[in-house]
Amino acid sequence: MRQPSIPLRAARALFVLAALAFLLPACAARQDNAAAELLDPRNSARQEVVADIQLNAGRARLALEGYDKALLARPADAGLLVKRGQALLRLNRPEPALEAFHLAQAASPNSPGAHYGAGQAAERLGRSGEARQAYERAVALAPQSWRARCHLGVVLMNQGHAEQAREQFLAALALPQVQSRSGTGRGELLNNLAVAQVLSGDSEGAVASFRQALRHSPDPERSANNLGLLLVRLGRQAEALEAFRAGGNDARALNNLGYALYLQGEVARAQALFEKALDLSPAYYETAGENLKQAVGGGPAVGAVSGDAGQDAGVSGAAGRGAAFGNAGEGAATPGVARLSLSGRPGQSLRFGPATLLGGGMPQRRTF
Repeated sequence: MRQPSIPLRAARALFVLAALAFLLPACAARQDNAAAELLDPRNSARQEVVADIQLNAGRARLALEGYDKALLARPADAGLLVKRGQALLRLNRPEPALEAFHLAQAASPNSPGAHYGAGQAAERLGRSGEARQAYERAVALAPQSWRARCHLGVVLMNQGHAEQAREQFLAALALPQVQSRSGTGRGELLNNLAVAQVLSGDSEGAVASFRQALRHSPDPERSANNLGLLLVRLGRQAEALEAFRAGGNDARALNNLGYALYLQGEVARAQALFEKALDLSPAYYETAGENLKQAVGGGPAVGAVSGDAGQDAGVSGAAGRGAAFGNAGEGAATPGVARLSLSGRPGQSLRFGPATLLGGGMPQRRTF
């Protein structure tokens, strides 16, 4: 096949270079337009709306990307920074979340959401003093926020200030939005109030508060176990069994009561309860079976899991549910829920319950 002549090849090369000369400015123009769009406040507002939808749908990573884009045009927007911090908390990244909340505090010192978020992040990082200071500021700026009061109460309780914690829980329970709708934090607040009452020496008041918490909580297991533990401490075993039953089935209730008694040294009574639990639920390999082996052998019972109140292990609520907090937005943060232990200290949880069978028929032991 005849090759094109040299002049013809040169002409084609010149044509390609000329075309590129026209295309390059067009590409540069598109890049400039894209950068301009990111810096457009109207586009930033759209990015924020989309990110809000992603956060409320539980897609925190996509929400974070959206907030980052929105912040390019509004880097000092306190509300955006708070939302970015909440997205980071959802991703379990408290260190960068705290940085975002600090930036929000600097941009708007009177933003309750910025201080509340800073308290959450500091609490997850184990900085109790910093968390308390942030929550106190949030409550001062937004006294109607039951979430801020709830978290502040848990921090105060963990610091040994049960009476002050009790005041925060009572103030939150008196808020109109909590009184008017039983599902708006009432169960969590009543549970926490009961723990504060135990620590303050008001055991009977705590029993009443735990019973109220059971009526108002969509997931009563924690309050049921707390009530059962308290009743065991008070020597009211029959009532304790009924309390444990409110958090599960009969087999679980018997196991839980046996476990609580075993931890108090009543080994024979605990052994009998573990055996009854197994008789009631023979189709399951239960924690009760392991507890029974330990009781017979004299070893420690199975099923204790510790967690810090107010942190992930001790938090109840649904991810993806937005909640307004002043102008800045509180995100979908969930309140701290205190747990009772046989030692009377909050934060060390005792979780009980049987393990279910795996699909393949092999047992899997787990605690609740």
